[in-house]
Amino acid sequence: MKKQIKILILGENFFPLSTASAQRLFAFSKILASHSYQTIVITKSQVSFKSKKMTVIGLNHKIEVPILNPMLLFFYLIRSMLILSRHRIDLIISTVPKINNTIAGFLLSELFGIPHLIDVRDYWEGLLLTYPGNKFIPNRLAFLLVKMTSFIYRRASSLVTVNETLIRMLRERGVPYDRIFQIPNGIDTSLFRPCTNETCVKQLRKKYMLPPSKTIFLYAGSLGPHHKFDLVLKAVNRLSGNNNFMFLIVGRPLLLMSDKKILQTIEKLKLKKNVKMMGPLPVDKMAELLRCCNVGVIALDDDEIWRCMTTVKLLSYLASGLPVLASGPKDGELENLINQHKVGFFVRETTPERFVEGIKFFLQEKSRTKSMGLKGRRIMEEFYDRYALSRKIMDVIHHIVNSPRSDIYSGDPKRKDGNSFS
Repeated sequence: MKKQIKILILGENFFPLSTASAQRLFAFSKILASHSYQTIVITKSQVSFKSKKMTVIGLNHKIEVPILNPMLLFFYLIRSMLILSRHRIDLIISTVPKINNTIAGFLLSELFGIPHLIDVRDYWEGLLLTYPGNKFIPNRLAFLLVKMTSFIYRRASSLVTVNETLIRMLRERGVPYDRIFQIPNGIDTSLFRPCTNETCVKQLRKKYMLPPSKTIFLYAGSLGPHHKFDLVLKAVNRLSGNNNFMFLIVGRPLLLMSDKKILQTIEKLKLKKNVKMMGPLPVDKMAELLRCCNVGVIALDDDEIWRCMTTVKLLSYLASGLPVLASGPKDGELENLINQHKVGFFVRETTPERFVEGIKFFLQEKSRTKSMGLKGRRIMEEFYDRYALSRKIMDVIHHIVNSPRSDIYSGDPKRKDGNSFS
Protein backbone atom coordinates (compact mmCIF):
# COMPACT_ATOMS: atom_id res chain seq x y z
CA MET A 1 0.00 0.00 0.00
CA LYS A 2 1.36 3.40 -0.99
CA LYS A 3 2.38 5.56 1.98
CA GLN A 4 0.30 8.69 2.51
CA ILE A 5 2.49 11.79 2.77
CA LYS A 6 1.58 14.15 5.62
CA ILE A 7 2.62 17.79 5.41
CA LEU A 8 2.59 20.51 8.06
CA ILE A 9 2.42 24.05 6.66
CA LEU A 10 3.22 27.07 8.83
CA GLY A 11 2.04 30.28 7.20
CA GLU A 12 1.51 33.92 8.11
CA ASN A 13 -1.83 34.48 6.33
CA PHE A 14 -4.40 32.29 4.61
CA PHE A 15 -7.53 32.45 2.45
CA PRO A 16 -9.84 34.41 2.27
CA LEU A 17 -7.31 37.24 2.80
CA SER A 18 -6.23 38.90 -0.45
CA THR A 19 -2.52 39.18 0.47
CA ALA A 20 0.09 37.55 -1.76
CA SER A 21 1.17 35.15 0.98
CA ALA A 22 -2.41 34.08 1.75
CA GLN A 23 -3.26 33.34 -1.89
CA ARG A 24 0.00 31.53 -2.71
CA LEU A 25 -0.19 29.37 0.42
CA PHE A 26 -3.85 28.55 -0.18
CA ALA A 27 -3.06 27.46 -3.75
CA PHE A 28 -0.22 25.19 -2.58
CA SER A 29 -2.45 23.67 0.12
CA LYS A 30 -5.38 23.16 -2.23
CA ILE A 31 -3.22 21.45 -4.85
CA LEU A 32 -1.60 19.16 -2.27
CA ALA A 33 -4.93 18.19 -0.71
CA SER A 34 -6.45 17.51 -4.15
CA HIS A 35 -3.59 15.06 -4.84
CA SER A 36 -4.18 13.14 -1.59
CA TYR A 37 -1.41 14.72 0.47
CA GLN A 38 -2.71 15.00 4.05
CA THR A 39 -2.20 18.73 4.62
CA ILE A 40 -2.32 20.53 7.98
CA VAL A 41 -2.02 24.33 7.94
CA ILE A 42 -1.29 26.53 10.96
CA THR A 43 -1.82 30.24 10.30
CA LYS A 44 -2.10 33.33 12.46
CA SER A 45 -5.23 34.29 10.50
CA GLN A 46 -8.75 34.04 11.89
CA VAL A 47 -9.76 31.01 9.84
CA SER A 48 -10.24 27.36 10.78
CA PHE A 49 -11.86 24.52 8.84
CA LYS A 50 -11.47 20.84 8.11
CA SER A 51 -12.04 18.86 4.92
CA LYS A 52 -11.16 15.32 3.86
CA LYS A 53 -7.48 16.08 3.15
CA MET A 54 -6.94 19.57 4.59
CA THR A 55 -7.07 20.88 8.15
CA VAL A 56 -6.58 24.62 8.76
CA ILE A 57 -5.90 25.85 12.29
CA GLY A 58 -6.16 29.61 12.79
CA LEU A 59 -4.29 31.04 15.76
CA ASN A 60 -6.37 34.24 15.51
CA HIS A 61 -3.35 36.26 16.61
CA LYS A 62 -4.00 39.95 15.96
CA ILE A 63 -0.95 41.59 17.55
CA GLU A 64 1.27 42.99 14.78
CA VAL A 65 5.03 43.10 15.46
CA PRO A 66 7.22 44.23 12.50
CA ILE A 67 10.02 41.64 12.79
CA LEU A 68 10.00 38.87 15.39
CA ASN A 69 6.92 38.21 17.52
CA PRO A 70 7.97 35.90 20.41
CA MET A 71 4.37 35.22 21.44
CA LEU A 72 3.34 34.19 17.92
CA LEU A 73 6.48 32.04 17.59
CA PHE A 74 5.52 30.31 20.86
CA PHE A 75 1.99 29.62 19.56
CA TYR A 76 3.35 28.15 16.31
CA LEU A 77 5.64 25.83 18.27
CA ILE A 78 3.00 24.67 20.78
CA ARG A 79 0.34 23.90 18.15
CA SER A 80 2.91 22.21 15.91
CA MET A 81 4.13 19.99 18.73
CA LEU A 82 0.56 18.93 19.48
CA ILE A 83 0.19 17.91 15.84
CA LEU A 84 3.54 16.08 15.84
CA SER A 85 2.41 14.12 18.89
CA ARG A 86 -0.59 12.81 16.92
CA HIS A 87 0.74 12.54 13.35
CA ARG A 88 3.88 11.31 11.65
CA ILE A 89 4.74 14.41 9.61
CA ASP A 90 6.91 13.84 6.52
CA LEU A 91 7.61 17.49 5.64
CA ILE A 92 7.32 20.97 7.17
CA ILE A 93 6.69 23.92 4.83
CA SER A 94 7.09 27.52 6.00
CA THR A 95 6.97 30.86 4.20
CA VAL A 96 8.71 34.22 4.39
CA PRO A 97 8.02 37.02 4.94
CA LYS A 98 7.49 37.19 7.96
CA ILE A 99 9.96 35.17 10.01
CA ASN A 100 8.00 33.72 12.98
CA ASN A 101 6.64 30.65 11.22
CA THR A 102 9.96 29.94 9.49
CA ILE A 103 11.90 30.04 12.77
CA ALA A 104 9.31 27.61 14.16
CA GLY A 105 9.75 25.36 11.10
CA PHE A 106 13.53 25.47 11.48
CA LEU A 107 13.43 24.55 15.19
CA LEU A 108 10.95 21.71 14.62
CA SER A 109 13.06 20.39 11.74
CA GLU A 110 16.22 20.38 13.84
CA LEU A 111 14.55 18.86 16.91
CA PHE A 112 12.57 16.12 15.20
CA GLY A 113 14.65 15.47 12.07
CA ILE A 114 11.83 16.40 9.69
CA PRO A 115 12.73 17.89 6.26
CA HIS A 116 11.98 21.63 5.99
CA LEU A 117 10.96 23.47 2.80
CA ILE A 118 10.91 27.30 2.82
CA ASP A 119 9.00 29.42 0.31
CA VAL A 120 10.98 32.68 -0.07
CA ARG A 121 8.92 35.36 -1.85
CA ASP A 122 11.22 38.37 -1.45
CA TYR A 123 14.36 39.75 0.20
CA TRP A 124 12.39 41.19 3.11
CA GLU A 125 15.29 41.16 5.59
CA GLY A 126 17.38 43.43 3.38
CA LEU A 127 14.52 45.92 3.37
CA LEU A 128 15.13 46.54 7.06
CA LEU A 129 18.55 48.00 6.24
CA THR A 130 17.03 50.77 4.08
CA TYR A 131 13.55 51.03 5.60
CA PRO A 132 12.45 54.61 6.38
CA GLY A 133 11.76 53.59 9.96
CA ASN A 134 15.06 51.87 10.59
CA LYS A 135 16.00 54.52 13.12
CA PHE A 136 14.00 52.21 15.40
CA ILE A 137 15.98 49.18 14.17
CA PRO A 138 19.75 49.38 14.85
CA ASN A 139 21.80 48.38 11.81
CA ARG A 140 23.61 45.77 13.88
CA LEU A 141 20.28 44.11 14.68
CA ALA A 142 19.22 44.18 11.02
CA PHE A 143 22.52 42.61 9.89
CA LEU A 144 22.15 39.99 12.62
CA LEU A 145 18.68 39.15 11.28
CA VAL A 146 20.08 38.72 7.74
CA LYS A 147 22.79 36.39 9.12
CA MET A 148 20.20 34.38 11.04
CA THR A 149 17.89 33.93 8.07
CA SER A 150 20.86 33.02 5.85
CA PHE A 151 21.76 30.27 8.32
CA ILE A 152 18.16 28.99 8.37
CA TYR A 153 18.04 29.02 4.55
CA ARG A 154 21.28 27.03 4.35
CA ARG A 155 19.94 24.45 6.82
CA ALA A 156 16.64 23.99 4.94
CA SER A 157 16.10 20.85 2.91
CA SER A 158 15.09 22.97 -0.08
CA LEU A 159 13.91 26.46 -0.91
CA VAL A 160 11.29 27.61 -3.39
CA THR A 161 11.50 31.17 -4.73
CA VAL A 162 9.82 33.22 -7.43
CA ASN A 163 12.44 34.65 -9.84
CA GLU A 164 16.05 34.59 -11.02
CA THR A 165 17.05 37.65 -8.99
CA LEU A 166 16.09 35.91 -5.76
CA ILE A 167 17.84 32.72 -6.87
CA ARG A 168 21.07 34.72 -7.27
CA MET A 169 20.53 36.32 -3.85
CA LEU A 170 20.10 32.92 -2.18
CA ARG A 171 23.21 31.57 -3.93
CA GLU A 172 25.22 34.56 -2.70
CA ARG A 173 24.04 33.76 0.83
CA GLY A 174 25.46 30.26 0.65
CA VAL A 175 22.47 28.13 -0.29
CA PRO A 176 23.62 25.20 -2.48
CA TYR A 177 22.38 25.45 -6.05
CA ASP A 178 20.62 22.10 -6.14
CA ARG A 179 18.38 23.03 -3.21
CA ILE A 180 16.80 26.08 -4.90
CA PHE A 181 13.65 25.64 -6.98
CA GLN A 182 11.82 28.34 -8.91
CA ILE A 183 8.03 28.53 -8.94
CA PRO A 184 6.97 32.01 -10.13
CA ASN A 185 4.17 33.89 -8.42
CA GLY A 186 0.85 33.41 -10.13
CA ILE A 187 -2.73 34.63 -9.97
CA ASP A 188 -6.09 32.89 -9.83
CA THR A 189 -7.26 33.67 -13.37
CA SER A 190 -10.74 32.27 -12.66
CA LEU A 191 -11.25 34.81 -9.86
CA PHE A 192 -9.32 37.79 -11.27
CA ARG A 193 -10.82 38.31 -14.72
CA PRO A 194 -12.09 41.19 -16.87
CA CYS A 195 -15.71 42.14 -17.39
CA THR A 196 -17.05 40.72 -20.64
CA ASN A 197 -19.14 43.77 -21.58
CA GLU A 198 -19.90 47.39 -20.68
CA THR A 199 -23.07 46.40 -18.78
CA CYS A 200 -20.92 44.47 -16.31
CA VAL A 201 -18.67 47.50 -15.80
CA LYS A 202 -21.64 49.83 -15.22
CA GLN A 203 -23.26 47.47 -12.70
CA LEU A 204 -20.07 47.08 -10.69
CA ARG A 205 -19.38 50.83 -10.69
CA LYS A 206 -22.90 51.42 -9.41
CA LYS A 207 -22.36 48.78 -6.69
CA TYR A 208 -19.13 50.43 -5.49
CA MET A 209 -20.47 53.99 -5.97
CA LEU A 210 -17.93 54.92 -8.63
CA PRO A 211 -18.47 57.40 -11.50
CA PRO A 212 -19.89 55.61 -14.56
CA SER A 213 -17.73 57.17 -17.27
CA LYS A 214 -14.43 58.32 -15.74
CA THR A 215 -11.09 56.58 -16.29
CA ILE A 216 -10.29 55.01 -12.92
CA PHE A 217 -6.69 54.50 -11.79
CA LEU A 218 -6.55 52.01 -8.93
CA TYR A 219 -3.87 51.39 -6.30
CA ALA A 220 -4.62 48.11 -4.49
CA GLY A 221 -2.49 46.66 -1.71
CA SER A 222 -0.55 47.52 1.42
CA LEU A 223 0.35 51.16 2.04
CA GLY A 224 3.83 51.51 3.50
CA PRO A 225 6.53 54.20 3.54
CA HIS A 226 8.30 52.51 0.61
CA HIS A 227 5.18 52.88 -1.57
CA LYS A 228 5.34 56.20 -3.38
CA PHE A 229 1.62 56.72 -3.83
CA ASP A 230 2.14 60.21 -2.33
CA LEU A 231 3.97 61.07 -5.57
CA VAL A 232 1.01 59.71 -7.51
CA LEU A 233 -1.24 62.00 -5.45
CA LYS A 234 0.97 64.98 -6.34
CA ALA A 235 0.68 63.99 -10.00
CA VAL A 236 -3.11 63.79 -9.66
CA ASN A 237 -3.00 67.27 -8.08
CA ARG A 238 -1.19 68.66 -11.12
CA LEU A 239 -3.96 67.26 -13.31
CA SER A 240 -6.80 68.22 -10.97
CA GLY A 241 -8.33 70.41 -13.66
CA ASN A 242 -9.03 67.27 -15.69
CA ASN A 243 -12.34 65.78 -14.51
CA ASN A 244 -12.15 62.73 -16.76
CA PHE A 245 -10.34 60.49 -14.27
CA MET A 246 -10.08 59.57 -10.59
CA PHE A 247 -7.57 57.79 -8.35
CA LEU A 248 -8.86 54.99 -6.12
CA ILE A 249 -6.88 53.68 -3.13
CA VAL A 250 -7.73 50.24 -1.72
CA GLY A 251 -5.60 48.79 1.04
CA ARG A 252 -4.36 48.88 4.61
CA PRO A 253 -1.62 51.22 5.92
CA LEU A 254 1.45 49.56 7.44
CA LEU A 255 3.77 50.59 10.29
CA LEU A 256 4.59 54.30 9.97
CA MET A 257 1.62 54.98 7.69
CA SER A 258 -2.01 55.46 8.74
CA ASP A 259 -5.37 56.28 7.16
CA LYS A 260 -5.23 59.62 8.95
CA LYS A 261 -1.84 60.49 7.44
CA ILE A 262 -3.02 59.59 3.94
CA LEU A 263 -6.25 61.57 4.34
CA GLN A 264 -4.24 64.57 5.55
CA THR A 265 -2.17 64.42 2.35
CA ILE A 266 -5.36 64.23 0.26
CA GLU A 267 -6.86 67.23 2.09
CA LYS A 268 -3.63 69.23 1.85
CA LEU A 269 -3.54 68.70 -1.92
CA LYS A 270 -7.31 69.42 -2.17
CA LEU A 271 -7.99 66.12 -3.92
CA LYS A 272 -11.24 64.99 -2.28
CA LYS A 273 -13.05 65.11 -5.63
CA ASN A 274 -10.32 63.24 -7.47
CA VAL A 275 -9.28 60.60 -4.91
CA LYS A 276 -11.29 58.00 -3.02
CA MET A 277 -10.10 55.68 -0.22
CA MET A 278 -11.94 52.39 0.32
CA GLY A 279 -9.84 50.54 2.90
CA PRO A 280 -8.96 46.83 2.64
CA LEU A 281 -11.29 44.39 0.86
CA PRO A 282 -11.59 40.59 0.92
CA VAL A 283 -10.17 38.88 -2.13
CA ASP A 284 -13.51 38.29 -3.90
CA LYS A 285 -14.54 41.95 -3.53
CA MET A 286 -11.09 43.09 -4.64
CA ALA A 287 -11.40 40.97 -7.79
CA GLU A 288 -14.83 42.49 -8.48
CA LEU A 289 -13.58 46.02 -8.04
CA LEU A 290 -10.64 45.52 -10.40
CA ARG A 291 -13.01 44.46 -13.18
CA CYS A 292 -14.60 47.89 -13.34
CA CYS A 293 -11.39 49.95 -13.24
CA ASN A 294 -9.10 50.97 -16.13
CA VAL A 295 -5.47 51.15 -14.96
CA GLY A 296 -3.62 49.48 -12.09
CA VAL A 297 -0.98 51.52 -10.23
CA ILE A 298 2.22 50.22 -8.59
CA ALA A 299 4.28 52.91 -6.87
CA LEU A 300 7.59 51.63 -5.52
CA ASP A 301 10.64 53.78 -4.84
CA ASP A 302 13.77 53.16 -6.92
CA ASP A 303 15.86 51.56 -4.17
CA GLU A 304 17.89 48.56 -5.36
CA ILE A 305 16.24 46.40 -2.70
CA TRP A 306 13.14 46.22 -4.94
CA ARG A 307 14.97 44.81 -7.99
CA CYS A 308 13.79 41.30 -7.08
CA MET A 309 10.14 42.38 -6.77
CA THR A 310 7.30 42.18 -9.26
CA THR A 311 4.51 42.26 -6.61
CA VAL A 312 1.44 40.08 -6.97
CA LYS A 313 -0.73 43.17 -7.48
CA LEU A 314 0.85 43.39 -10.96
CA LEU A 315 -0.50 39.93 -11.78
CA SER A 316 -3.96 40.69 -10.35
CA TYR A 317 -4.15 43.88 -12.45
CA LEU A 318 -3.15 42.10 -15.66
CA ALA A 319 -5.42 39.11 -15.04
CA SER A 320 -8.29 41.58 -14.62
CA GLY A 321 -7.54 43.15 -17.99
CA LEU A 322 -5.88 46.30 -16.60
CA PRO A 323 -2.64 47.73 -18.00
CA VAL A 324 -0.18 49.04 -15.42
CA LEU A 325 1.30 52.40 -14.45
CA ALA A 326 4.32 51.47 -12.35
CA SER A 327 7.52 52.78 -10.80
CA GLY A 328 10.51 51.03 -9.25
CA PRO A 329 14.25 50.42 -9.66
CA LYS A 330 15.73 50.45 -13.15
CA ASP A 331 16.20 47.06 -14.81
CA GLY A 332 14.38 45.28 -11.99
CA GLU A 333 11.99 42.34 -12.32
CA LEU A 334 8.98 44.69 -12.41
CA GLU A 335 10.27 46.84 -15.28
CA ASN A 336 11.48 43.82 -17.22
CA LEU A 337 8.11 42.08 -17.09
CA ILE A 338 6.15 45.21 -18.08
CA ASN A 339 8.48 46.15 -20.93
CA GLN A 340 8.98 42.58 -22.16
CA HIS A 341 5.25 42.07 -22.63
CA LYS A 342 4.38 45.74 -23.38
CA VAL A 343 1.54 45.80 -20.85
CA GLY A 344 1.98 49.22 -19.28
CA PHE A 345 3.89 52.46 -18.71
CA PHE A 346 6.98 52.17 -16.49
CA VAL A 347 8.16 55.29 -14.62
CA ARG A 348 11.97 55.12 -14.55
CA GLU A 349 12.32 58.31 -12.50
CA THR A 350 10.05 58.23 -9.47
CA THR A 351 8.81 61.82 -9.62
CA PRO A 352 5.38 63.48 -9.88
CA GLU A 353 6.32 64.74 -13.37
CA ARG A 354 6.88 61.21 -14.67
CA PHE A 355 3.63 59.99 -13.10
CA VAL A 356 1.86 62.89 -14.82
CA GLU A 357 3.26 61.59 -18.14
CA GLY A 358 2.00 58.12 -17.33
CA ILE A 359 -1.50 59.29 -16.42
CA LYS A 360 -1.69 61.41 -19.59
CA PHE A 361 -0.57 58.44 -21.68
CA PHE A 362 -3.51 56.33 -20.52
CA LEU A 363 -5.99 59.18 -20.83
CA GLN A 364 -4.90 59.97 -24.40
CA GLU A 365 -4.28 56.42 -25.67
CA LYS A 366 -7.52 54.67 -24.72
CA SER A 367 -7.42 52.14 -27.56
CA ARG A 368 -3.83 51.18 -26.66
CA THR A 369 -4.84 51.03 -22.99
CA LYS A 370 -7.54 48.48 -23.82
CA SER A 371 -5.27 46.39 -26.06
CA MET A 372 -2.56 46.36 -23.37
CA GLY A 373 -5.11 45.08 -20.87
CA LEU A 374 -6.31 42.31 -23.19
CA LYS A 375 -2.72 41.29 -23.92
CA GLY A 376 -1.91 41.20 -20.20
CA ARG A 377 -4.91 38.93 -19.61
CA ARG A 378 -3.75 36.47 -22.30
CA ILE A 379 -0.24 36.37 -20.81
CA MET A 380 -1.62 35.66 -17.32
CA GLU A 381 -3.75 32.80 -18.65
CA GLU A 382 -0.85 31.27 -20.56
CA PHE A 383 2.08 31.70 -18.18
CA TYR A 384 0.94 32.86 -14.74
CA ASP A 385 -2.12 30.85 -13.76
CA ARG A 386 -1.61 30.27 -10.04
CA TYR A 387 -2.96 26.72 -9.90
CA ALA A 388 -1.04 25.56 -12.95
CA LEU A 389 2.17 26.88 -11.37
CA SER A 390 1.31 25.58 -7.90
CA ARG A 391 1.22 21.99 -9.16
CA LYS A 392 5.01 22.23 -9.45
CA ILE A 393 5.25 22.18 -5.64
CA MET A 394 4.54 18.45 -5.82
CA ASP A 395 7.75 17.88 -7.81
CA VAL A 396 9.74 19.66 -5.11
CA ILE A 397 8.08 17.67 -2.33
CA HIS A 398 8.63 14.40 -4.19
CA HIS A 399 12.32 15.31 -4.50
CA ILE A 400 12.61 16.00 -0.77
CA VAL A 401 10.66 13.09 0.72
CA ASN A 402 12.39 10.58 -1.56
CA SER A 403 15.90 11.83 -0.81
CA PRO A 404 17.94 10.63 2.18
CA ARG A 405 18.45 13.48 4.67
CA SER A 406 22.22 13.35 4.11
CA ASP A 407 21.65 13.99 0.40
CA ILE A 408 19.36 16.91 1.15
CA TYR A 409 22.12 18.68 3.07
CA SER A 410 24.86 18.16 0.49
CA GLY A 411 24.78 20.79 -2.24
CA ASP A 412 26.83 20.62 -5.41
CA PRO A 413 28.88 23.85 -5.61
CA LYS A 414 29.57 23.28 -9.32
CA ARG A 415 25.96 23.89 -10.32
CA LYS A 416 25.27 27.35 -11.73
CA ASP A 417 21.51 27.48 -11.74
CA GLY A 418 18.60 26.69 -9.49
CA ASN A 419 15.95 24.15 -10.49
CA SER A 420 13.47 26.00 -12.66
CA PHE A 421 9.78 25.15 -12.74
CA SER A 422 8.87 28.39 -14.49
